[in-house]
Amino acid sequence: MVSHLVITLDDIKRLPEVEDALEWPFDFSLPRAARQYDWIRLKPETPFEVIAGEGTGGAFLVYGEGPPEFLPILHATSEGAAGKVASNLTELLGILIAIPFWQDLLKFSGGGRLEEMRLAATFMAREYEEDYPDLPEARELILAALPIPVLEDPIKILHDNVRSTDCTLVAEDGCVWESLFNTFTPADNRSWIP
Repeated sequence: MVSHLVITLDDIKRLPEVEDALEWPFDFSLPRAARQYDWIRLKPETPFEVIAGEGTGGAFLVYGEGPPEFLPILHATSEGAAGKVASNLTELLGILIAIPFWQDLLKFSGGGRLEEMRLAATFMAREYEEDYPDLPEARELILAALPIPVLEDPIKILHDNVRSTDCTLVAEDGCVWESLFNTFTPADNRSWIP
């Protein structure tokens, strides 16, 4: 068990069962940081390090100067969207544990509206319980091994981080990547309409 409050990448790597649980079902894979990410160009130009990847080809990266565990985290999807998702690694882990469906909340945010994200969470929590029966056990394993903070309002923290994005990606042709906030709302998902 890690005794300090700041979680580092080394803390995770020392616990293979935690690393595995973060990879699945939380889709935060440290081994995928070794993939080829030469397509990443930040605007404004900022030092960065890819710390993890995800199953669809997206990446989590820390950016700025200093120890990685204290730097903000940017998420870049494989579909051309990017944004800040956490102020540091410890906060990101708190978000992943509390709302593993965080990407869906951004997708159904109606362009970044907190109330739409909260509404989407009511549907997503139910779907995740059904679709990922191994999630509670994986969550318990991670929480028993790492001092992950219980975030008072993880949806608002995620929302505020994405809204305060100060660095994004730029494509080779110079086009800036889109925001992680998508324009869909929960009303657009037919399976959520009674």
